[in-house]
Amino acid sequence: MTTPTAAPPLAPLITDPLFDGVTDPVLVRDPATSTWWCVFAHRRANVRLSGPASIGRCHGTPLGLASSDDHGASWLYRGTLDLPIEPGHNTFWGPAVVASDDGTYHLFTTFIRGVPDDPAWDTHGRPSPWLRRIHHLSSTDLWTWRHHGRLDLGTDHAVDPCVARTPDGLWTLWFKDEAAGGALRSVSSRLLAPASWSAPVTVLPQWHESPVVFRLGGFWWLVAESRAGLTSYRSDDALTWEESGAFVATSGSRLGDGGPVRSPDVIPVGDSTAYLVYYTQSGHDSFGDQVPTSSQSSVAQAALVRVEDGRLSCDRDAPFDFRLP
Repeated sequence: MTTPTAAPPLAPLITDPLFDGVTDPVLVRDPATSTWWCVFAHRRANVRLSGPASIGRCHGTPLGLASSDDHGASWLYRGTLDLPIEPGHNTFWGPAVVASDDGTYHLFTTFIRGVPDDPAWDTHGRPSPWLRRIHHLSSTDLWTWRHHGRLDLGTDHAVDPCVARTPDGLWTLWFKDEAAGGALRSVSSRLLAPASWSAPVTVLPQWHESPVVFRLGGFWWLVAESRAGLTSYRSDDALTWEESGAFVATSGSRLGDGGPVRSPDVIPVGDSTAYLVYYTQSGHDSFGDQVPTSSQSSVAQAALVRVEDGRLSCDRDAPFDFRLP
């Protein structure tokens, strides 16, 4: 089989052939097969609901899977995950996937019971009546999952988990606490075991969502959506963060790349370069109707990120070669 050379990424990078709603994409590599997988939340932009545009389209969302056997040059939709948390039709948001030293995959995802469909769902710093809790599951193949339970994070309104191994040797999980005005908080564990997580501490007290933490260019970086758009923070130890500011435009010009970057994932591919993978929204549903963000069609995109003079830099419109390692 010929090894593909680097080429510009598809734009959009990944689409959803069932519901037209790729959101919260994260990428993970299977080292045994060199296959790359994208885990994402299935928002249902092409489902007609009675009455006005409804937030029901962003609930009842399973986690979908797409795979690439050619280092990200093309993607194939593969189905949805059957996660053994509770029976019935439930809601899953914001997956985070990491592999431990023994090759086991660990999935952390926000779980909401059932399919809420009322205006009290607001996530912008005010908790809703619908409890949102982060659960931990593990798998050896990304298809069959074992449930380890709900994380005790000191809140019933935790969303948007991100997990990384930090310089102190611990696994750290960052999350948005809607009951604390949308603050970012974190817990740590040495073993990823259910009962081993520390008490939560506040990392950034202001409203943020969809954090991603990674090392690049000699620094640790925390990137998250904020009131000012996608914002970066820099650290030497992944514990104390200094704001580095915005680093990517609020809209791009490629097909499907309009509007802000949402729920980013970052895949380092060099000492100072990485791929930013994120989703964008169209401004309308699959039928062309102007609807709230919770009902808009969405796709995954990719852009190149660099560290330049100690700051992140990303031009969404600049051409670049894309090849996942």
